[in-house]
Amino acid sequence: MAGSGITGCGAAKPPDNINATDLFEWAQTHFDEEDYAGARNGFQRYLLADPLSALTDSAQYMLAESHLRFGLELEAADEFSRLSIGRPNSSLADNAQFGVCRAYLAASPKVTLSQEYTERAIIECERLLQFFPASDLRPDAEALLSEARSKLAEKSFTVGKYYFDRKFYEAANVYFEKSMSEQPGSGLLPRLLALMWDSYSRVGFTTEANIVRNRLYEEFPDSPEADRVRSRDGGEG
Repeated sequence: MAGSGITGCGAAKPPDNINATDLFEWAQTHFDEEDYAGARNGFQRYLLADPLSALTDSAQYMLAESHLRFGLELEAADEFSRLSIGRPNSSLADNAQFGVCRAYLAASPKVTLSQEYTERAIIECERLLQFFPASDLRPDAEALLSEARSKLAEKSFTVGKYYFDRKFYEAANVYFEKSMSEQPGSGLLPRLLALMWDSYSRVGFTTEANIVRNRLYEEFPDSPEADRVRSRDGGEG
């Protein structure tokens, strides 16, 4: 998660008299050895020492990746974003944009907490799909986008269930509908449909209850949730 508070104090630092080419190699070696604190120091110094070189984009990307591997997700997101937005014609621009998405999703906390960073991950993944339509990273971005949306859906479901358990069914319906609009994954969907049917039924929303019940029966006919609904719904479906 973000905000680990880790700093580069005590981390390996490149020699003072090293030239720019060797400095990049020094940083890359430390990255390959999973010394991400040392790699951060090296790539940061390289960008200061030779900011106009042919390796500048690579150094900036690797600095961002080092931040991410080091547990500094928000710093990584900022650095990736500088490359993807500031250098949109770079061969690494789409990789950097995907890095922004990865960093925000990595910063996203458990579903009981604020999902601000999950929402940012969705925005950044959608940006990759919009501005880099030919990128080889599209399938990966779509997978992360689905993961982030599922997490938002689970958050809304959790809030809805809180209200449902306390018999505030109208409030529960609001959050269940929000969860549905956020594209829940297949692991959550049958539970969501079953609770929506129950909650709608309790407030007399018969048409809505029938719609979600039928979807549950059609898409998850053998699920425990479908069996439970059938047992309370006169065995229909």
